[in-house]
Amino acid sequence: MILEYVVIGAGIFISHFLNGTNAFEISGYKPDFMVLFVLFFALRRGTMAGIWIGFFGGLLSDSGLGGEIVGNVVTYKIGLHSLTFCLMGYIVGKFARPAYHENQISIMLYSLVVTLVTRVATYFLFSLFFHENLNYSIFSTSIFNAIIAPIFFWILGKLYRLEQAEA
Repeated sequence: MILEYVVIGAGIFISHFLNGTNAFEISGYKPDFMVLFVLFFALRRGTMAGIWIGFFGGLLSDSGLGGEIVGNVVTYKIGLHSLTFCLMGYIVGKFARPAYHENQISIMLYSLVVTLVTRVATYFLFSLFFHENLNYSIFSTSIFNAIIAPIFFWILGKLYRLEQAEA
């Protein structure tokens, strides 16, 4: 049981590392591996896995943002990704999991829609609490995630030895 959590935690760190590397960057656009990781576990394990992996993966993503100096105050954007990833993990695990079928088209569609909605929500929260980030890619990241999602899901399925869970 503990080993399973350690391995999932290692997967969260690897997804965070992959988000930070430029190895998958094409023309300035990169995929968001953390969204795919949370989506994978929300579809395979359900709401609780989606919530917890979304929470910790989001906190790790938020910690990578660093601080921003506004006037004489340093502000940290902790909790924005965590909130959106938790909500995404819950909603996908609760409502999308029963209709999920393990094929490439459904994986691509889920990835496209979930990444798009998650990135729009995160952008909205950034704009609401801080300022607009004009470099925050929404559509290109969503399309990139949809393209690589079947391969990423296949790799995660083999690594975690998870078959599609019954709803």
